[in-house]
Amino acid sequence: MKKSISIVFLIFLMLFTAVLGGFFALTWANALPVKEKTVAEPLKSPQSENSVNEVSVVDIGKNLSKSVVGISNLKGITATSPNNSQGETGIGSGVILDSRGYIVTNFHVISGGEQIMVTLSDGNVKEAKIIGTDQRTDLALLKIEGENYEAAVLGNSDDLSVGETAIAIGNPGGLDFAGSVTMGIISGLNRPLITEEGLRFKLIQTDAAINPGNSGGALANDKGEVVAINTIKISETGFEGMGFAIPSNLVSEIVTELMDTGKVTRAALGVYLTASVNPEFNAINNVGVDHGVLISPQEGGPGALGGLEENDVITAVDGNKIHDIYELQDVIFSHEVGDVIKITVMRNGDSRSLSVTLGELKDS
Repeated sequence: MKKSISIVFLIFLMLFTAVLGGFFALTWANALPVKEKTVAEPLKSPQSENSVNEVSVVDIGKNLSKSVVGISNLKGITATSPNNSQGETGIGSGVILDSRGYIVTNFHVISGGEQIMVTLSDGNVKEAKIIGTDQRTDLALLKIEGENYEAAVLGNSDDLSVGETAIAIGNPGGLDFAGSVTMGIISGLNRPLITEEGLRFKLIQTDAAINPGNSGGALANDKGEVVAINTIKISETGFEGMGFAIPSNLVSEIVTELMDTGKVTRAALGVYLTASVNPEFNAINNVGVDHGVLISPQEGGPGALGGLEENDVITAVDGNKIHDIYELQDVIFSHEVGDVIKITVMRNGDSRSLSVTLGELKDS
């Protein structure tokens, strides 16, 4: 009997302990902070990512298009023969850079015209005055009467990176397609453009569609800032999506000078740049140095007056080594007219130093 009671008591004790333990365990669990269940966000599809970009491009197109104008280059009407038919010798785009009506466009858009007409984004047409031009960089500054125009914001073209968004706005094919917006990327930076005079300027390359009529229009970044002015595209068979634009920092520099003086002044050394010197050139011609620029001074020019002679090789300017023609051009253009520079030359196997006062580069 005692044994039976002990077994019953033991079973009762085990059940009581289990219930009591469960109660405390449940109470303890409820006292702990509850961690919310996290659900992984679905990956964004390419379509949803494009939708985000489209919203940005829509806003940029809507806002920046107010600052992009159509440029018509007219020729043929004169005061003595007003009944003559009016011919359109060029058509392109322009960008309002100042609320007072200053507009930048390409030189080739307005070249040779007798009357320049500007069509604003709201359809109003105004005659423009040419403030100044710079054929070497293919830029021109115009002005229309009035004020409080919607001016674009120039960005810093030195901050651009290959692969970032590029948005072109202009009038491809004429005013019937005014305000066209195309999108691509920045395909390359510092692309060299060699002018007919042999001068080099560096452009921005893009695959955003640039067609005839886009010249002078805006190339913007994803902030809506104008980072370049469209100027040219390669349209030869076999090439696709290779357009070029003038960097905004160069545009700002040229436009500021045109606004202030009506022209662009560049320093000149007054020499013909015959050839870039490298080890191969030296091996053949034995000029005594493996770098520099072989020159021929212009008669009566700054270089000749400073002592430069035929077949001198300029090897350094102000102590900085010169490697080729374009590097020498860049150094000279970085100076002002009237600056005195120290030039190191190799002449008949001997190195010597000369001081030259820079003159002004004249139009060809």
